[in-house]
Amino acid sequence: MSLRWKVALAVAAVAALTTLAVGVASYRSTRARLYDEIDRSLVVDAPRPFDGPNIHVDGDGGQVDVNLGGPFSPVQPLVEQQFLGLVGEVSRFGAADPLPVTRRAEELIGRRGADVETVNVDGTPYRVRTIGFDEGALQVARSLGETNRVLSTLRVRTIVFVLAATGLAALLGSLIAGRVTASLRRLTAAADTVRTTGQLDVAVATAGRDEVSRLGSSFAAMLSSLARSQTEQQRLVQDAGHELKTPLTSIRTNLDVLRRHPDLADTARHQVVGDLHSEVEEMVALVEEIVAVAGGVAIDEPRTAFSLGDAAADVVDRYQRRTGRMIRLNADDSPVLAQPSGVQRAISNVVENAIKFDPSGGLIEVTVRLGRVDVLDRGPGIGDRDASLVFERFHRADSARTLPGSGLGLSIVRDVVARNGGTVHAAPRAGGGAAVGFVLPITR
Repeated sequence: MSLRWKVALAVAAVAALTTLAVGVASYRSTRARLYDEIDRSLVVDAPRPFDGPNIHVDGDGGQVDVNLGGPFSPVQPLVEQQFLGLVGEVSRFGAADPLPVTRRAEELIGRRGADVETVNVDGTPYRVRTIGFDEGALQVARSLGETNRVLSTLRVRTIVFVLAATGLAALLGSLIAGRVTASLRRLTAAADTVRTTGQLDVAVATAGRDEVSRLGSSFAAMLSSLARSQTEQQRLVQDAGHELKTPLTSIRTNLDVLRRHPDLADTARHQVVGDLHSEVEEMVALVEEIVAVAGGVAIDEPRTAFSLGDAAADVVDRYQRRTGRMIRLNADDSPVLAQPSGVQRAISNVVENAIKFDPSGGLIEVTVRLGRVDVLDRGPGIGDRDASLVFERFHRADSARTLPGSGLGLSIVRDVVARNGGTVHAAPRAGGGAAVGFVLPITR
């Protein structure tokens, strides 16, 4: 069952219960009110036997003669009465059938008091008031037939009203639910389109300020993020394929040389093998960086507080041992809250980038001040156009086209720093070279 029909049925059920409760309460209140009016009429319109009626009982025939004149007031035409003698004799006044004498009525014979009850006379209900006095009891009755017909009409009208209100509520609930769920239906259609076609550029209505509109906005933002991610993945695959062609082509060329010239001189053979080894190492590094970029580089690593200067010192020591290059570190003990291994990888990539692009073999300087890391080299430097692009994936400046590398190292730095709430920067260095680094927020 659709949400629209669920809402419509829920509204109809609430309306049915509400109108039914109101109808039942109204019916019972009306019934009680009508019965109270009938009971009041039996009190107001009945004669008053306590004032001393003129009653004569004929001992021979058992005939009861009740004189309703004198202190007795006349009864209304709709009110019937009968007298109950001390020995059980019944004297009926009026043309109707005698009223049944119940146990409650017998208990009032010869005793002062009054009681009201409902009895049936040939299937017709009567409201009977029994008034007891010393000489017997007087019963005053009024038919409930007309009252019950009114109540029956009221019951029918109440049922019709409940059914009409329920149907109207169901119709209104369906219309309201249709308007409320229209956005949900459009959102569902958009999701089905994405599922069946794989297309992420699906238009989603986001107008309005209600919860459904906010859901549509969130869904549209999610599709936009997925589209960007898909675009980046496609570009990564395309760029990676393009970058892999260079080392693979070199490897294939060198292998062809070895195959065609099996008697190649040892010196030339060693040179070719060395080239193969270098190309394989470069391809391995490229694959590792591609995997790191595609996998997010330890996105799930928890953040901890550590000294940024100590992290930089570990990186500097490692690269000095690995490359034999002179690297000078000038650092404070700036505390940062970040992902330790991710930050170390970012520092490593910047230092490696400086070593790679500075073929002079000169000093590499690393400074750490208040959460800011700067790596300075004396390489070809960075032009104004490239300063804003060096952190893009696979970007290679014109001066670096002939140098080894994949163009992924600094993009990894950007991703790590952004994930830890920092920013990256790159600029030309005074006197030649480049100054590349990043800034992380420090803890207090």
